[in-house]
Amino acid sequence: MIESIGKLIALVISILTIRQLSLQNSKTELEIKKLRLEIKRLKEGD
Repeated sequence: MIESIGKLIALVISILTIRQLSLQNSKTELEIKKLRLEIKRLKEGD
């Protein structure tokens, strides 16, 4: 019984960690897009 509770907790923590990482990943992708647009704008400004 206690073992299965431990496994369940570990599973929940894993899922939350994966979710957090995927959220960070999409945030990073947005930041990269912003930077690319900014670089493009700077190049066109010259």
